[in-house]
Amino acid sequence: MTSAPGPLEARERDLHAALAGWEKLILASSDDQAGTWLRELADKAEQLDLTIPELRSATARLSWVSRKAGHPIPSDRLWPASSDVYQRILLYVCGQRFRFDFNFHGLKAYLRDCQESPSAQDALVQSFGVFVMLGLRESDAIYYLNRVLALPDIDTRARQVCLAGIWAACTLPEQPTLLLNLADAMIALGEADGTVYFRRATAHRLLRMPEQALDDIDYALSLLAPGNNEINQDYLRERQLIGLMTQPQR
Repeated sequence: MTSAPGPLEARERDLHAALAGWEKLILASSDDQAGTWLRELADKAEQLDLTIPELRSATARLSWVSRKAGHPIPSDRLWPASSDVYQRILLYVCGQRFRFDFNFHGLKAYLRDCQESPSAQDALVQSFGVFVMLGLRESDAIYYLNRVLALPDIDTRARQVCLAGIWAACTLPEQPTLLLNLADAMIALGEADGTVYFRRATAHRLLRMPEQALDDIDYALSLLAPGNNEINQDYLRERQLIGLMTQPQR
């Protein structure tokens, strides 16, 4: 006899079903309907009393789907915020969309316009600011990186954004060490996914440690689910760069 699901199992089931429904809504929406799922997400977030980590994870996943569907980045001009939850979701989604495109200038301008938002001091929003500073080679980026990583509401999603920012900071002399240290910390915290190992592979390559780099990128590839062709190509390019480093000089 199968026992009834407990509260946590039921919650996970409800969240999974809601995410699947929002993904279908995004993929079925035209450009002028692209904000519909944001309103529904805000309503559902309040109904389910979603935690901040749950909201960050949901918006990251749905932002990626929205980007792949070719939808424009939403704006307050199109969908005025009706609650603090909606404003937080809008900040998360827009931040992730700019971040996924590595659009540092666009994200900087967006964050500047949102300074008065109730969620402006949120760790994920702050991590978007660090991502911009690292990408634009601002001199005090490392100071703000360390400050954000010490925030009490820091979590996996915010650390992922910081990791992406370090990975993009290719002119930073300490980039390899910073990248390796944060990736190692995330692995120790149980936050590792393929992207973390991909970033760590880059760190090991830059530190001229090809064996460790190959181990990392091969593990990242093994974690990748079928259908993620865009990410697969990124991982394979990293593997090729590692391979080139191992070739004898001619």
